[in-house]
Amino acid sequence: MTTVKASPAVPPRRERALRTRLRIATAAAELFASVGYAGTTIEAVAKRAGVAVQTVYFVFHTKPQLLVETVRIAGGGPEGASDVMARSWIKDVVAAPDGARRLALAMEHGSQIYRRLGPLWPAIQAALGEPEVREAWSGIVSGRREGMRRIVDLMASRGELRDGMDPSLASDILFGLHRHELYLAFTQEAGWSFDRYRAWTYATLCDQLLPPDVARDAVREDAPATAGLELARAIPELGR
Repeated sequence: MTTVKASPAVPPRRERALRTRLRIATAAAELFASVGYAGTTIEAVAKRAGVAVQTVYFVFHTKPQLLVETVRIAGGGPEGASDVMARSWIKDVVAAPDGARRLALAMEHGSQIYRRLGPLWPAIQAALGEPEVREAWSGIVSGRREGMRRIVDLMASRGELRDGMDPSLASDILFGLHRHELYLAFTQEAGWSFDRYRAWTYATLCDQLLPPDVARDAVREDAPATAGLELARAIPELGR
């Protein structure tokens, strides 16, 4: 009986489709960031991604939807999970041993999202007149607020908030300070380094939400709360 050699493994159709989707989104992100929303065309995205124009339309349907999905993919980072609460780092936030570590993890990963989305912000603003983009962005903001509320509710249930801090107010503070607008204001308008921005925001959140002694310990250079995180190297920026 003749033995037939197996041909090289061919990636499953879904895997190939996901790779194509990511390639198109990456090309779109580069164009939206460099030439803006109005200057980006489906034809230019297809050329940069190395695919047919029809493929871009098949995958993303419309230019507004292309921007929406590009933002979602950029926000998801390596995991690409559309559900924020399903991302592994959120699970780490939930599993953290205390409030300081919880805030450190939220700042560590959330600030990276803002960094990835920062170049796309002008395009997002320019496209908010598109109903698809406006509705999607509203949903993204609402989802972020809900996620932060759940983190604060967990902190409240475990007695991690400072005395007298109402969980509703704590949620508003976290939502108000931990956001892309603040990232842009400090890093682009005020000229702060990325490390200085995230160190200051983390320290301010700790000061606002945690008991005073816990907040002080959380921003020591050898604090357990930031151990193993990139945020740890940013802490010295607080004194500059």
